[in-house]
Amino acid sequence: MRTILKFRIIIPILFATLMVLSSCKENPISTTELDDVQLVAGRIDGTWGDPSGIETPDDLPTEIFGDMRLVFTTDNDGYPARFVAKDCPIVFSSSASTWSVSGTESSATVSLTDVSPVDEIAVVVTGTTMTISFYMGWENTETGETGQGDFRVTLTRL
Repeated sequence: MRTILKFRIIIPILFATLMVLSSCKENPISTTELDDVQLVAGRIDGTWGDPSGIETPDDLPTEIFGDMRLVFTTDNDGYPARFVAKDCPIVFSSSASTWSVSGTESSATVSLTDVSPVDEIAVVVTGTTMTISFYMGWENTETGETGQGDFRVTLTRL
């Protein structure tokens, strides 16, 4: 009887000890430091939409941004990969391309390939919002008026 009682006490203690020791293995999280491009790309990575705070030159209609939705993806190593623009053909003619980034986490420049008329945007990410700004030529098809100027819009992380 004493032997059975000892096993009932020893077995749970051994099991608990094994569980604690197995959880003390090396931390599986990568300790590799990210470079500047990976840090900036990580902040931009995601889906952005719901345009607000729109600024256009010469009081152009804000409709040029449409229902803008932008998607930035990164590869398995955290570097910029794909860019997809939806519902904003006046600003981004192509729906899918690639992107690269330079700058800092708080103020970056994103370069887009195979996209026009805008192929470079300034990006500032703060919390759950991203403000993009760019310089673009424009034409009002109703009046025939043309011009160039700075555009800005704030998008929310979706």
